Amino acid sequence: MTTTEIISILTFLSIIVGGVFALYKWNMDMRLKRAEYIKHLFDEIRTNPSIHFYVFEYNEHWYDENFHNSGDLEKNIDYTLSFFSHICYLRNNRIISATDFDHFKYELARIIRNRQFVEYMYNLYHFSQNVNQPISFVDLFEYAQKNHCFDTEFWNKDSVTYPCYLNFRNTDC
Repeated sequence: MTTTEIISILTFLSIIVGGVFALYKWNMDMRLKRAEYIKHLFDEIRTNPSIHFYVFEYNEHWYDENFHNSGDLEKNIDYTLSFFSHICYLRNNRIISATDFDHFKYELARIIRNRQFVEYMYNLYHFSQNVNQPISFVDLFEYAQKNHCFDTEFWNKDSVTYPCYLNFRNTDC
């Protein structure tokens, strides 16, 4: 082997080693960024005054005939549900991993098992069907549906089990 061939082989090997190292470093940086993003989402849940998770956590009464157009309460509940729907969206689109998503399952369970959440989804679902529009919080709604949070009566728009606070029946609610 000539000196030129040895130098070529060593150059090629150093490029491979450098490429593997760069790939390793990039992978570690991406994992760190994802961890920081997950921490940011957790911090939002606990510190953002517009997120009203504890309304669900402590099963407070919030959904009644006065909820719609109630101002800050409606805005904050909708913001909270949008936030958690976004987390479901991130998982559905594989932007966060199943392991990352597991960290939010407690909060999601508290929300989707909340009776008033189900009543709100009942009203939103049937109203959206009535006006032929997609339901709000679609990813959270689908997560709740996948986790069997809606009974058979939920799908009946004329149900007497669920309150009707939005106009989606042939008669006024």
